[in-house]
Amino acid sequence: MPIAGRGDKWLGNFVPYLMYRITNRLNMRIRSQLRKSDINIARWRVLAVLRAYGEIHLGRVVELTVMEQPSVSRIVTQLESEGLVKRTLSKVDSRVVLVRLTAAGDRAFKAIFPTADKHQRIALEGFTRKEVKTLIGYLQRIQHNIEAE
Repeated sequence: MPIAGRGDKWLGNFVPYLMYRITNRLNMRIRSQLRKSDINIARWRVLAVLRAYGEIHLGRVVELTVMEQPSVSRIVTQLESEGLVKRTLSKVDSRVVLVRLTAAGDRAFKAIFPTADKHQRIALEGFTRKEVKTLIGYLQRIQHNIEAE
């Protein structure tokens, strides 16, 4: 049993804790830069997912942004009113709402991406390309493992 006030520092080797802290710090860094635009972290995540995956159904946006459905719906509504995204009904299933970036949305993404890329470069400073590739592989394996449950 650890001595009071000394602790055993076990969290420093606990992967979920480390990942949470890294994500939180990255978000804090980018949040300060995003304040200069009308895009917050949640809006950035929606734009980034749509840029990465193209036109997809709203439920997939929820899944890929790892956000709650009501929040994603609200953000998509805001982005649509600003002309950054377009919603349409699927031609295959009229119950499915598809979402895609507009040209203005793509420009908004491109305006913010350098900031996100800069923060990633800072986080990965000192890593070789091979190490980054290995890290990405490990993170993808972790993601696969926890999504398989």
